[in-house]
Amino acid sequence: MLLAVNTTLILSLIRSHFVDEGIQAYLIPNGGAQHDGRLWMSSLCEERIVGVSGFSGIGSVLVTKDAALLWTDPTFYEEAEKTLDENWTLMKLSEPEVPDENEYLSQNFPSGSVVGVDAKTYSISQWYARSAALASSGITLKTTSQNLVDAEWKEKPICSGETIVEYPVQFAGKSVQDKLLQLRNALTAKGVDVVLVSELDEVAWLFNLRGSDFGPAFYSFGIVSNDQAVILVKPSTIDETLKLKLKEAGVTVVEEYDEAEASIFNSFVKGSKKVWLSKFVNAGMALVVPPEKQLIKLGPVALLEAVKNPTEVQGLRNAHLRDSLAFVSFFSWLEDEIDKGNKEVTELTASAKVNEFQSKGEHHVMSGYESISAYGANSAQPLYRPTPETNKVISTDAVYLLDAGSHYLDGTTDITRTIHLGVPRDIEKDRFTRILKGHIALASAIFPNKSTGDRLDSFARQFLWAGGIDNSYDMTGHGISPYMYLHYGPHMITRVFNPDDSGMEENMFVSNEPGTYKDGEFGVRVENMMRISKAKFDGYLETEIISFVPFQLKLIKAELMTSVEIAWLDSYHKECREKLMELIDNVDYVDPSVRLWLIEATKSWTEYNSRKNNPKLQLIHNYIQLR
Repeated sequence: MLLAVNTTLILSLIRSHFVDEGIQAYLIPNGGAQHDGRLWMSSLCEERIVGVSGFSGIGSVLVTKDAALLWTDPTFYEEAEKTLDENWTLMKLSEPEVPDENEYLSQNFPSGSVVGVDAKTYSISQWYARSAALASSGITLKTTSQNLVDAEWKEKPICSGETIVEYPVQFAGKSVQDKLLQLRNALTAKGVDVVLVSELDEVAWLFNLRGSDFGPAFYSFGIVSNDQAVILVKPSTIDETLKLKLKEAGVTVVEEYDEAEASIFNSFVKGSKKVWLSKFVNAGMALVVPPEKQLIKLGPVALLEAVKNPTEVQGLRNAHLRDSLAFVSFFSWLEDEIDKGNKEVTELTASAKVNEFQSKGEHHVMSGYESISAYGANSAQPLYRPTPETNKVISTDAVYLLDAGSHYLDGTTDITRTIHLGVPRDIEKDRFTRILKGHIALASAIFPNKSTGDRLDSFARQFLWAGGIDNSYDMTGHGISPYMYLHYGPHMITRVFNPDDSGMEENMFVSNEPGTYKDGEFGVRVENMMRISKAKFDGYLETEIISFVPFQLKLIKAELMTSVEIAWLDSYHKECREKLMELIDNVDYVDPSVRLWLIEATKSWTEYNSRKNNPKLQLIHNYIQLR
C-alpha cells in the first residue's frame, strides 16, 4: 500500500544550501551518472526523487525556496497522488495548461536567476539543451559543488558495485585486443585521440566483462587512446587475477569510478586534440573537455557491438531456440491448467512459471527483465508489469499477452505472443490478424543495405492503417546483444526518425514486434527476433527468424489472410516443429505433453480448418497422437 512520506525536513535541508551555492532553484532528474540511452533501470542509490519525495516512478523535480514540483506522465499519476505529501505540486504532463520545467522557470523566475543541478545527473545533450532554453530567458544553469539530495538523504542506499567477471571468448567471439584494435582504427579514421566509452553495455562488450549491477552491466567507464586503455570501476569489484589478465590485454583497471572526471579522464584530455563523447555521457565528465575538443555523436563502439561476429550470431540463434522451447512448454502447461479448471493461475504465477521453464535451458543465467504478463484490459498497456494490486486471474474470457526474455551466456532473448484461452471475439481476431500480417510483411521484406528503421516500419503498420487503426506503440523493433541489454541500438525499427540509426547491415539483430492496444479493453503484440542477412540481390538485405514459437491459429481471421501469407505461416510452423522437436530429443527436462501440444499448434492451415470443422476427425487424430 502506497503512503505519503513526510518531506518537510529534507526539503528544508536542501533549501539551506541555496545561498552558499548561489542558486534560487534546484533540479533533480531521474537516474545517476550513467546516462545510457539503452539503460531502462537505475540503482536504488541513484533514485534521488525517491529520497526527496517518496515517489518511485519516472519524473523530474524542481525545488524552489517556497515550492516543490514533480513532473510525470499519466502512467504515474495515481502513484504520485498517493505518495506526495502536502509540500508537493503534481505537474501532469498530459494536461495542455501545465508548463514543462523550462516554461515554469521562465514564467516564475526573473532574468539573472541561477538554477542549480548536479551535472553528473544530466547527459551532455540534456545539459546543452536546458542551458540554451533557460538562457533565452536570462536564466543560468549551474552545476552545484555537490549533489544536494545526497548531502541530506540520511537513509540513502550505498552504491557499492557487485563483482565483475570475465566474459569468455568462447561466447564473446573476439579477444579484448582484437576489439581495441577495431576501436583504434575507428578513432584514427575520425582524427580522434581519445574516446570516452560511457554506455555500460559498450564497456562490458569492449573489455569482455559482465557484472550484475544493471542486469549483466556494471558501474564503469572506459577510456581509450591510441596507446592506452583504462576501465574505471567501483573499488573491490575486480579481483587481482582478472586485473592481471586485463593488463596482459593492454587494459589498466582504475578503481576511481566516483571521481572519474577529476582523475584519470582529466589527464587524458589535457594531451588530446579531439575527444569523442557520446551524447549520453554525463555532463560532469563532458564539461571537463573544452568545447573545441569535443566530438559529440554516437560512440564508435555502438556500431562495432551492433554487427555480430560469427560466434555471437550462433549464440543468439541457440539462445532463442532454447527460449522458444521454454515458451512452448509454458503454453502447454497454461492450456492444461485452464482446461483442468484451475482458477488460481494469475499474471504473477504465470510470469514465475515461464521464468521457471526458461531457467532449465543450457547457459541460463537470469531473467532478462520483469515479464509483461498481461490478461484482458491489462494487455492494453504496452509496458504493463503485474503487481499484487493489479494482478488478474487468467481465464477464458479475454486475450493473454506474454512478453518474456532471458539472459543466457550465449545470448539475451526476447519473445512475445498473444493468445486466447477461450473463444476470441471478432475484434480480437481482427486486430491479431492485422498484427500478424504486418509481422509477416516485415519478416518477408527485401530492402536496400543501410536502410534505416523508419523506412522499414511501415511494412509492419500497413494493415492496421488499412483498417483505420493507429493505436499502436512507436517502436516496432529493437536490437539485442549476447548476454547484455534487451533494448540495444543504434538501429531500431520505429516510425519516429532516429538520428543515431546508421542503417541495417548484415549480422545485426532486430526484433519484429508490431502491436496494437485498445485502451481499457485489450492489446495484441507478437515478437520474433531476426538476423539481418544478405538477400539474393547485390546490395540488398533480408531477414532470418531465430525465434520459433507458433502463432495461435484460432486467433486468425481467415478472410483477412492471403494465400502467400498462409504459405508463410505454414512454412514457419513447420520450421518451429522441426527445430523444437530436435531440441526436445536432446534435452531431458521437457514433459512428454509438450510434444503433443507442439504437433497441435503447428498444424498446417488446411489441416487446422479441416479438423476444426470435423469434430470426429479431431477425436481420431487425438487418439492416434496419444497412442
